[in-house]
Formats: sequence, C-alpha cells, structure tokens
Amino acid sequence: MRLCPSRWAGGAALLLILGLTHSAAGQTTLAKLTYVENEVEARGPSGWKDAIEEGNFDIGQQLRTGPNGMARLQLPWMALSISPDSILRLPDEFFLSVLLEKGRAVLEAENHDSLKLVTPEGEIRGLGRAVVRREPGRTLVTCVTGRFLVEARGRGVVLEAGRGTIVAAGRAPTPAEDTPAPPTDEALWPGMDPVFANPGDTLDLVWEADAPAFQIEILPVGLDYVLYQRDVGPPPYQVKVPWSGAFRWRVASRDERGLEGVPSPEGLICIDLVK
Repeated sequence: MRLCPSRWAGGAALLLILGLTHSAAGQTTLAKLTYVENEVEARGPSGWKDAIEEGNFDIGQQLRTGPNGMARLQLPWMALSISPDSILRLPDEFFLSVLLEKGRAVLEAENHDSLKLVTPEGEIRGLGRAVVRREPGRTLVTCVTGRFLVEARGRGVVLEAGRGTIVAAGRAPTPAEDTPAPPTDEALWPGMDPVFANPGDTLDLVWEADAPAFQIEILPVGLDYVLYQRDVGPPPYQVKVPWSGAFRWRVASRDERGLEGVPSPEGLICIDLVK
C-alpha cells in the first residue's frame, strides 16, 4: 500500500489535458487510482480485472469495490474516495462527469468545480467536500465543507456545510436541511489521547449520539486518504486495524432515512508503535 497522491501538471483547460494525455491502449486518460485496498476491480475493453494502484483510469471504464474494498480516484481538480460495495463509471460523453451508479463516494474539490458527479437522479458540483450516496431510486447528498449545488428535474438546491438533500427518482431535490448532529469529542474512545495496540488487535470504538445508524472512517495521520469505511449500527463497534502506523478515526450519524451528517472530531490509534 502506497499513500502518495497523484500530481497533475499544467493546463487550466481540461480539453488540453484530454488532448495530450492518452493511455497505452489509445484511450483518453482522465484519472488515476491513487489508492486501492482489498476487492477493487476495473472494467475496460477486455472485461473486469483487478484494479492497480497508481494505474490509469480511462474514459469509458467502470470501477467497482467489494464488501471490503476501498479506492481513491484522482481527477483534474477533483478526487473521489469510493466506499465498499460501490460502482462508478467515467462516461464517454462530451460533457465530462463521473457517474456514481451504486454506493457511496466522497467528493473533494478544492480549486475548481469544473467536473461534476452525477447519479441517475441528479447532478452534484461545487467546492469543498460532499458525501454522495446512491441507493435504488434515490440519491442522498451531504455537504461536509464548502458549498455544493444539487440539480435535478430543472431545479437546484444549494448546500452549505452541515446541510443535506435527498433526490428521489423523477423528482426535484428536497429543500436543504440540517443533517444529524455528530458525536462530541467527549464521547469518543479512543479520543485525542491515543490508544496503542498491536496489528490485529481488536479495538472497541465507542461514541454517543442519538441516531439509528452511523458510518465509521479510519485515515492515516497526515493524509486525507480514507483507508477504511463502514456503515454500522449503535456503538460500540469492533475493528481490527491491519496496518502499522498512526491513524485517526471519526464517526458520523445517519438519520432514519439514511442521510449522513458531518463527522465527529477525530480520535487517535497507534498500531505497532512504542509509546
């Protein structure tokens, strides 16, 4: 596993990038897989194959993650962290976009909103970080930071941080609403005082919040790569961190409809390190 983000060079014009960047097979290369963990497959002209970390991801290709799979896709001006049991595609169309067909993706766009994430129900673009979940017949969107526009059926909803919307098939987005409150740092264990453990040890992650469901994320200290993501029930949640190093974890609440809130403050976990 390598944690080294892709660096895209030169050119403010996306058409220039597309005109100059090609894969060995002659396809236009738009994206790179900068992180691949467990079951991740890419589909091209020759069918489904194991995805390769630091490999190109071409227009027209499809990506899917298994029950334990995670991936990060780096595009010009946008990155996507792709959760388990998800499917996305780079459509071969004139207007560039990423299609989330199933599952969950976290969209990160810091400098430009030139690219958009689309689902069968709507379109999402903006600056900051947003969580997009695509379920049968509906799309759920939460703005974590920044500002995002969600459009469907000729109508749009602007989301600020901590606000969300749900887009049902054939309908306009629901009005922007507050998302479920996250657990507080006082309720987290481990918290900012790190817990030290050995690789493979079982850890009980503990928090308190008034919600029927939650989602857990584990990230390395110093990088925004999500290494582990799960949708879970009430606490505690048992996890085995398979890597060595220093990690942070956070948890977000989900309401009865599945709409996700912003994440909690972070706790620290140190694996195979001398205290």
